[in-house]
Amino acid sequence: MDEALWVDELYTAFWRTLPGMLHAEAQGLAYTLGLAPSRDVPWSAVFRNEITLAAPALLAEAMPGVRGATVQDALLAHLLAVIEAFGTDRIQDAQVRPTWQLEAILAHARRARDEALRRVAPDVEDPAIDFARADEATLLAIEAERSVLSSGEPAGFSRYYALSLGKQSVGFPASIALAHAAGWTAAQREVLARLLSSVWLGLQLHDDVMDWQDDYQRGGAWAVVLASELRSRAEGEPDGTSARARDDDRASGSYHRGAIAYGPLGTPPWGIAATPRAKSEPPASSAASSLVPVRRMVLESGVLAAMLDGERRCFGAARRRAAALGARRVAAWAAAREAHAQELARCEAESPGFANRAHALNAWAKAVLA
Repeated sequence: MDEALWVDELYTAFWRTLPGMLHAEAQGLAYTLGLAPSRDVPWSAVFRNEITLAAPALLAEAMPGVRGATVQDALLAHLLAVIEAFGTDRIQDAQVRPTWQLEAILAHARRARDEALRRVAPDVEDPAIDFARADEATLLAIEAERSVLSSGEPAGFSRYYALSLGKQSVGFPASIALAHAAGWTAAQREVLARLLSSVWLGLQLHDDVMDWQDDYQRGGAWAVVLASELRSRAEGEPDGTSARARDDDRASGSYHRGAIAYGPLGTPPWGIAATPRAKSEPPASSAASSLVPVRRMVLESGVLAAMLDGERRCFGAARRRAAALGARRVAAWAAAREAHAQELARCEAESPGFANRAHALNAWAKAVLA
């Protein structure tokens, strides 16, 4: 099965159902959202991995009894959900102008998404496949993230994990609905939900490392927020909290440099809705980070190595869970991502800034040598 071809064919079939006045805008939607360099780039070429838009199709390998039409509907529901979520996020972050054409296309995408999902699991009542709930969780997480990033206050990894997964809420329903169609048990569906959590969080960690400087210039970056948190710990906090944080870091096996703990990176919170600040997180510091050059603070904190190690852990968990479910292609993909993240984390720990330098060099090589 060629998932890339399937994604492009399904999206083409979708935009052709729209009013004619929206066709041109829908065809170039990836460009409008700032996800592609030109209007001619198909959705299958927008992301550097196949799972972001085609997760249900890849997971269908573990569901041999499901009809092809059902898999197709699950894939359509998923890819439209992801596209709509990116559009909503870009509008909320003021990265794109909310024109009436864009808002109309996103509204049509939501309706087509919901109709496709109902065809996958028509008689199932499960909050986990409710796109309305997922939309609400996504918007709550986006708003909470914006508040954290704009406040200038430090925040810990548990808050980051929760909000990152909250933003990915729409990445769950279609695949879980397909599992319902395959007759999977509640226990199997729980493993699937954890597998998806591992995948989406691993991808988010990677992007937040590679794009942190651009994100910061646009208004805020998690690498800066987390680095501020680590610096506030190093500068001292209430004894009880500090001791607990040190215990958490030792248990998680996170990177250390000198006396500063670069974590915690234990088991992430696998819930998909935004959650309040965890009790284990130290209180936010009011110390201004502007006194220290931002880039120097981030690199000296070791937070990028910690985030890459978190990515490695996520893809390792995804590999194990995919193998347990019989999703061999997803397991192999996750294993490759795990190995890559492990090497990046090692190099970043040895030479702070390595990951961003390698990313920039790779982008330059593609542009110049293409």
